[in-house]
Amino acid sequence: MSTSTVVDQSPTPSPAQAQAPLHCEWLWNTVTVLCDGTVTCGLDDPFKLRNHGSLKSASLREIFAGAAIAKRREELLSGKKCFKCTMHQSAQGQDLTPSSPYPRRLVLEPTIKCNIRCTNETCNIANDAAFHLRREDFMAWPLYTKLIDEVGPHIKRLLFYNYGEPFAHPKALDMLAYAKKVNPQLGVTTSTNGILLAREGLAERIVEEGLVDWICFTIGGVDQETYGRYHKAGSFEKAMIGMRRLVEAKRRAGKTKPTVHWRYLVFNWNDSDECIAQALRLREEIGVDEFKFMLTASPIEGRSLSRAPGTPGFEALKPWLAYQDFYNADPYLEAGLWALENSPRLGPFSWTGRIARVCVRPVDGQVNLRLAKTTNPVAPAQTAKLRLPWNEEVSANVGAGQWGDNLIPVPEEFRHEDVQIRIEVDQIFSPLRHTETHDNRELGVMVCMDGVSAAPNPFRTTEVSAERIRGLSR
Repeated sequence: MSTSTVVDQSPTPSPAQAQAPLHCEWLWNTVTVLCDGTVTCGLDDPFKLRNHGSLKSASLREIFAGAAIAKRREELLSGKKCFKCTMHQSAQGQDLTPSSPYPRRLVLEPTIKCNIRCTNETCNIANDAAFHLRREDFMAWPLYTKLIDEVGPHIKRLLFYNYGEPFAHPKALDMLAYAKKVNPQLGVTTSTNGILLAREGLAERIVEEGLVDWICFTIGGVDQETYGRYHKAGSFEKAMIGMRRLVEAKRRAGKTKPTVHWRYLVFNWNDSDECIAQALRLREEIGVDEFKFMLTASPIEGRSLSRAPGTPGFEALKPWLAYQDFYNADPYLEAGLWALENSPRLGPFSWTGRIARVCVRPVDGQVNLRLAKTTNPVAPAQTAKLRLPWNEEVSANVGAGQWGDNLIPVPEEFRHEDVQIRIEVDQIFSPLRHTETHDNRELGVMVCMDGVSAAPNPFRTTEVSAERIRGLSR
């Protein structure tokens, strides 16, 4: 299969726009330390693409003042964006003097491992015993104490999370206690799935010793069915117990910290008005300090179309909406397709996820949907099914490195408009697992987009309202 290139459909920037100086808080005033001692930046670099050095061979002060970070700052100021990162912003009005000699903020990853298996390719790879993202899966205690002894007195905030479940580290609470001992004024933020905090004594110790100032519980669902679709191998009951224990420990101790935040991930299986209302009821019952819904595009087949930007469902969630994680009204993503690409040999195409929807115009009483899959010999065998609007299911012909035709006769009553076809792929292909690449997408099959379009969002006119949700939650 020929190497494909992404088609850039955005307007070509002018030279002045292309060179506009950029700034990034994560490079000027923050560092991220992974569990194996690698120093990088941001919260979206699981594969260490922005490696600035290792604490095993240099101090954090040396790395923070080193050539790798300095070069990235210079490139941003010249208008050059970091590879696969969108965390930059305009440099206009920003303080361009980096904090020195230490960052103000430290992101620390206690472990890359997690106790559950969320439907997210990065998490799948991180927990794959055959695929090591880190030299060590848990930060060693001597390395941690050396780091905190050096930087602890100088930082103002510790973000105790990155990839993995921070409380899966056997010494997680001791790590927090050590940081607070070195710097009692240190503000600590952490994030968890909550399950391990259901164990007796953990939540209570966090509150009694004042180990954390703000904690986020990521729980996407209102029962095991809606929760388990994404948080695989997780227990909704235990996650809720962990969050309840922390709230109740605060109440008993008469303390205001930590601030307890519930982040509800919204997918197309937990986005109904009834689920939204039940989440709001649980929020009130438990007594969390903060609650937000978060739209997420991972996995793409889980995107909530009824809550997408521009829909009444999106407007109804606005009173409780957190932020959008690369979530926008993109017609390809809403149809379960990755961005349009172009192959010199095969022409325009898009990869599907596990499920995608496309529209094809009938010609001479039939449609032809052309599909292809990777030729990588170690990739999983992939087949696809096509579901048609006249209640017919077809096993698709999927070519290997070439287009496989799927000529489908169209009943008379469907020949006067585009036919919407649902593509279901039994196995996904992960380029990162099977090739030398930084592409961590989950890919299904290639769809020839010549004469084919992404299916429109079917929920864009659905009538929902914040008032109805409030009524259901009472």
